[in-house]
Amino acid sequence: MESFYSIVYYKTNALTDELFSIGLLAGGGQGPYLFISNSRLDLLKKTLHPNTFLSVNRHLKALKEKVDVHRNESAGILLFDPVFSVDQLDALSQRTKSAIVYSKPTTINEWLDQVFFEKLTQAFFGEHKKKSVAKRPVFHLKWKAFYYSNKFQEWSKDIAISSVIPDSVLNLTMDLFNHQERKIIKGIDFDLGKTSLNRKLYETDLIVSAFPNYDITIVHPSPKKNTGKTAFEETKKKYNKIDFIGFTQFKNLN
Repeated sequence: MESFYSIVYYKTNALTDELFSIGLLAGGGQGPYLFISNSRLDLLKKTLHPNTFLSVNRHLKALKEKVDVHRNESAGILLFDPVFSVDQLDALSQRTKSAIVYSKPTTINEWLDQVFFEKLTQAFFGEHKKKSVAKRPVFHLKWKAFYYSNKFQEWSKDIAISSVIPDSVLNLTMDLFNHQERKIIKGIDFDLGKTSLNRKLYETDLIVSAFPNYDITIVHPSPKKNTGKTAFEETKKKYNKIDFIGFTQFKNLN
């Protein structure tokens, strides 16, 4: 499925078809994503009847939640079974009796991910999504510090697939990449939350598909949670050609 974006409008006047842009919806790639401008909503709030605005705001929040849930929980099938596709924009509009309108979709000739979507929202609305401050997992920090050390001077670090395969649109990065030795190394903490772990495994799927003739190694800390242990065993069975090695053992070998 091609990636696309569509401007989200509120029809302020049904007789004149006046439209007021309030957000951006994008599908395909690692999407779907939905951005709703808080500053635009504040302006809309001043022009609408309180009950009307409440209804519109409630609809947008419900849609945003649905988009986020689908993206986070269905990471492995987004390319093949999209819920938010071009064909469904009219259906979304009809749910609000055409009060909310979606522009004709525009194809994106880029791999749609969170970084690119934020660039789109900045270009259209001049706003950045407010990010909550969250602590990164300890393994992530230790792993990145280790593979950026002098031990891996001959390796490319955090290199995008598209920079290795010219025809690829995949901008997701690989932790360690060695073209000469045809090796790829990726770190995964199986104790991550469901959403984050699904994303890591989805990225692994794409890397395996893009580099079928490379030796791929997954470096990981020992899972402590039952969910992490289960995910680890299931992943090992799924990727029987990938080498799995504990972080401590990997450090001792290198």
